Amino acid sequence: MTMTRKSTPPLLKSVLLLLSLSLGLSALATPVNDEKNEDNVPDFSSVIRPILSRHCLPCHGPDKNTRKADLRLDIHEWALDVLDPSSPDGGEFSRRILSSDQDDQMPPPDFIESLDNEERETLIRWVNAGAPWEEHWSFEPLIHPVLPASSSDSGIDFFIHEKLKQRGLSPSESAMPETLARRSSLDITGLPPEPERVDAFLLEYASHPNEAWTKWIDDLLSSPSYGERWASLWLDLSRYADTKGYEQDGHRNIWPWRDWLIRSLNSDMPFDRFTQEQLAGDLLSDATDQTRIATAFHRNTLTNDEGGTQDEEFRVAAVVDRVNTTMEVWMGLTAACAQCHDHKYDPISQKEYYQLYDVFNQTQDSDRNDEFPTLPVLKDDDEIELVKTRELLSQQLQTLSEEKLQIPDPIKQESPPDPATAEVMIDLAYSGVTLPLATETIDQTVTPWIWSPAPVDSPEGLTRIIRQKAPPQQTRQVFFDQSLIPVSVRNGDILSIQVKILESPQTLMLQVHSADETTWEHRAFWGEDLFTWGISGTPSRWQMGDTTNLQVTGEWLNLEIPISTIAITPDKKITGVALSQIGGLVEWGGVRLRGIREETPRPLSNFDDFLNMYPQFQSQLLPAEIRSLIEQNPALGSDSFQNLFDWWKSEVSLYGRMILFSRKQEIAQTRKLLESIKSRAVSVPILASLSAEMKRETRLLQRGSYLQPGEIVTGNVPEFLHSPSSNTPMNRLELAKWLVHPDNPLTARGQVNRIWEQLFGKGLVRTVEDLGTQGELPSHPELLDHLAVTWQESDQWSLKALIRRIMLSDTYRQSSRQTPEHLRIDPDNVWLARAPRTRLTAEMIRDQALAVGGLLSRKLYGPPVYPPQPDGVWQVVYNGSNWPTSVGENRVRRSLYTYWRRTAPYPAMLIFDSPDRQVCQSRRIRTNTPLQALVTLNDPVYIEAAAGLAKLALSENDTVLDAVTFAFRRALSRKPESAELETLMSFVS
Repeated sequence: MTMTRKSTPPLLKSVLLLLSLSLGLSALATPVNDEKNEDNVPDFSSVIRPILSRHCLPCHGPDKNTRKADLRLDIHEWALDVLDPSSPDGGEFSRRILSSDQDDQMPPPDFIESLDNEERETLIRWVNAGAPWEEHWSFEPLIHPVLPASSSDSGIDFFIHEKLKQRGLSPSESAMPETLARRSSLDITGLPPEPERVDAFLLEYASHPNEAWTKWIDDLLSSPSYGERWASLWLDLSRYADTKGYEQDGHRNIWPWRDWLIRSLNSDMPFDRFTQEQLAGDLLSDATDQTRIATAFHRNTLTNDEGGTQDEEFRVAAVVDRVNTTMEVWMGLTAACAQCHDHKYDPISQKEYYQLYDVFNQTQDSDRNDEFPTLPVLKDDDEIELVKTRELLSQQLQTLSEEKLQIPDPIKQESPPDPATAEVMIDLAYSGVTLPLATETIDQTVTPWIWSPAPVDSPEGLTRIIRQKAPPQQTRQVFFDQSLIPVSVRNGDILSIQVKILESPQTLMLQVHSADETTWEHRAFWGEDLFTWGISGTPSRWQMGDTTNLQVTGEWLNLEIPISTIAITPDKKITGVALSQIGGLVEWGGVRLRGIREETPRPLSNFDDFLNMYPQFQSQLLPAEIRSLIEQNPALGSDSFQNLFDWWKSEVSLYGRMILFSRKQEIAQTRKLLESIKSRAVSVPILASLSAEMKRETRLLQRGSYLQPGEIVTGNVPEFLHSPSSNTPMNRLELAKWLVHPDNPLTARGQVNRIWEQLFGKGLVRTVEDLGTQGELPSHPELLDHLAVTWQESDQWSLKALIRRIMLSDTYRQSSRQTPEHLRIDPDNVWLARAPRTRLTAEMIRDQALAVGGLLSRKLYGPPVYPPQPDGVWQVVYNGSNWPTSVGENRVRRSLYTYWRRTAPYPAMLIFDSPDRQVCQSRRIRTNTPLQALVTLNDPVYIEAAAGLAKLALSENDTVLDAVTFAFRRALSRKPESAELETLMSFVS
């Protein structure tokens, strides 16, 4: 139904309003730092270091290329050369910053940022107090703060409450259980809770609040939606997109990595293993296809397919991006500065940067169109079908093996021919004249048939031997429309034709004409099923063998056909024969009809007896290698001969081939199905290491340019942190182990801070992306270290355990109500006397609207989808392709499955602050613009969600009041208050 603004029903207007209210918009806070201690001495980390970083370190910091006077003010030992607190004037440092002489003044007058008077006074007070120094907090080892014995919580509330006491604040009361249910469901799963589940939670919460809350959190953490919600964070970190980037921004099949990510999060893969698989899954001792898919984390780098570009330039750019992303995601450092020069603020030299670069420089991928190396990956449905088909094939092969055992042993049961058995040579004639060889053939393609005369060779002057050569996919046929003497057929007769394969054909066929028939309906063929006459396996057409019967041997083979298999009955007489082939060079010999009488069976004593009795089978039975082995080793044991007979029974003997024919046909069809399923796989780009002989020589790139290679460097890690735990040459796996080593203080701090930021709207360190000297200081450093140590040691790197620990705290469960005291003392809620108010992410806004409207698909995994977006968005980018809007379930899947094109991201999510994913982004900066309101009013997603909610409300309620209450509760997980209900009813009316 198409709706216009004029025809929008009142209830639909109401639910649109409710959907907008459920977004929960709010602003983020700005951290507050303490500037002074009780002695009025400026704090070094929060006050002095930022001043030094801004005004001094550009010339007296880590970068040796810009360092002046061989002075460093970022290292205490070096700074003491100019700091002299015992001197009356404070030493050279104080003299220079107070000097009015332009030649002595520091920073120089022409420096971009000069000291103001307040900063000078602060520095002098610091020097006069003895210039107390602290190393940067995040580079120091983790400290496990001691909790008081009286503390009964996980430590979170203790550290939060201590900070609150220092500022004269008290924690807020717990939020209403309905609020907690909605808050936690959105935080853990990214979706609002179903009203029925909220009802059950409220009932249990009323009598056992702590137990009910714990169970509620555990249930949410076990939901498959958990992995989807937290995967969205890692899509930003990994710069995930379904395209390659740059100008052409072509398609890339990398969604299986996204699926691996969701699965690993849902399975609660320990973060150390999670790290190793993504950075070096191909190098693990227990590497699998899944761990190799994990390495696609670093194949999310951009690739330039534009013609005429320098491939090496963009390969280098991709490796640089991998270094920068790794350092930001795992270490919380901005290493990119060191690409061109020593880092001006953090202790990372340019040489150390390129030592890290060398670790990622030894992979096989490059800036090429084919995304090599890749791994074939099936969709989940196809993978399930593949497993079932493999199981079917295994069962069929087992059945085949069992049926082979039931075939009689030729030595024990085969008898010599009865003396009365007749063997008749069917003389071939054309127009009633006996011919030494055929004089007319048919040369034709497989489809359609084209008839034309062609000569036939006679090798070495032999008679009754026909040599035919046919090009590939071409048919050659010679036929004889009558025999010199019609040959009668008896029960048990076997028709045979001798052939010599000189060049393998695709198919051979023998046709027989009967005296009382006008057609050539009786056919048998060997090889591929290419002839179009009749249906294979019917009485008129039978496949006697596959292409293994048509290999080049240069020897005469005897091909046999029981007359019953091609529907020739004893009342018929053979009066004509046709010999056909598709491709190959074949010599055809005589056609024989052999009748066997089984009167008194007499077992043959050994293999020699068998071959002596059937000398015509020797070439057909035994390949030359096997015959040679027997001739040279007459003393071979019975087991060897038995194995030979087993092979003969199933693959060569007429009886065996007849029994097993249908089973082999089934197996062939199953194998064909397997290949068909495998062909549906997509090629996923992965990381793979270069071989030792192909390893690249890595050089420091001067000014970061691939055109200016400098000194040779080899893989290593920055010296300011712990050394690698082994002497193994540094590669991606060793780097991953180093990142998650207990001695590394940055990784655990960074990840805990990131999780906290996701749950509270901002991290304990607000600059999630930068824990270095230019980042902000932690508001609760003891809490950060406590959680980091506990996560490593007690939780064994479990992300779910960390999230659970935080969400079970009283701090998380607080009400978000603000008081005048809160606004006066802590307007930005740095100290967490109340719960934060944060807007949902772009993905959550869309997903919760679809969920509330009853439209959201809960399908997991698979290729990207194309929900509705405005027309023409893709027309402004390269190649101007159209957005293929999905239909059905794919139209309403969760947002993280939406196709992401870097040059034209999905606009509704971009407007709500999703990054374009050109590069890694650790933190989304929330904005508040009129466009966001217009999205929720005009985007088809929200119109359809509102219509879906209205439909649900009307279908499940009898009155407008009940319908409005139902819609409100479904959108906000609670009942409306009286004033709210009155407003909504007035709106509907």
